[in-house]
Amino acid sequence: MAPLRLAAILLAVCLPSITGAQTRYDTPWAHVEAPSSGPARAIGGAAAGCIAGAAALPAEGEGFQVLRRWRNRFWGHGDLVAYLKRLGGRQAAAGFGPLLIGDMSQPRGGPMAFGHRSHQIGIDVDILFTTGPMSADARESLRAPPSMLAGDGRTVATERFGPAQIAMLRSAAGDPAVARIFVNFHLKKYLCDRLPAAERGWLHKVRPWLGHDEHFHVRLLCPADSPSCREQAPIPAGDGCGDDLAQWFRPPPPRDPNAPKPKPPSAPVLPAACDAVLTAP
Repeated sequence: MAPLRLAAILLAVCLPSITGAQTRYDTPWAHVEAPSSGPARAIGGAAAGCIAGAAALPAEGEGFQVLRRWRNRFWGHGDLVAYLKRLGGRQAAAGFGPLLIGDMSQPRGGPMAFGHRSHQIGIDVDILFTTGPMSADARESLRAPPSMLAGDGRTVATERFGPAQIAMLRSAAGDPAVARIFVNFHLKKYLCDRLPAAERGWLHKVRPWLGHDEHFHVRLLCPADSPSCREQAPIPAGDGCGDDLAQWFRPPPPRDPNAPKPKPPSAPVLPAACDAVLTAP
């Protein structure tokens, strides 16, 4: 196989998905079926990196079930696997249905053919707001999980996003291994408006983002055994319910009609160490 930095990502087409049109890439990382051997190492950043020695999350465990294993995205650093088992245990102890675990990383991380630009170093995971249990066949064929927003895309559907979902987020954010959690910005505002100021400390890690209305995205801190892992910039102080949230609701500036068209996303430049991870036995 050619060195990674010469393995151009050539194909970019749109295809339908559960969250709308996505970009598809021809990437060698999507064709690797098994992890590399050796100790676990997260290398690079969440949107430009890879993982060596990844571990698989079992299809089911206490308080969790894995979705769409046919995608082969149930791999991660051991820290992520351990985190999800802890989170599932707390979910079961609270008497809630099992967590439905979506994409983690590919067997060796790296860019995915579709669906994400992050999830590359084995410390990211998507978890549905809807809980199980679901049969194995239903989990494999799932295509359109329910949104936590109403049909207008702005109002929170309180019949679906209620105490169980808030408790799930609180439990997920309370683990010290978590760096941040991404949710739809309307959901973040709902949480800020609903919770008294004295109970909003855990919202510090819950960050507003686009999409993420049917699932939340957890990102862990860099593992202690991975010195080449790059952390994101620290989260600003506070609960995130102030101006940094308000800016999501301000109208965008008028588009400059003379501005050049944005270029399609290109292949991320991965750390040199990822060349060996991709080609390793």
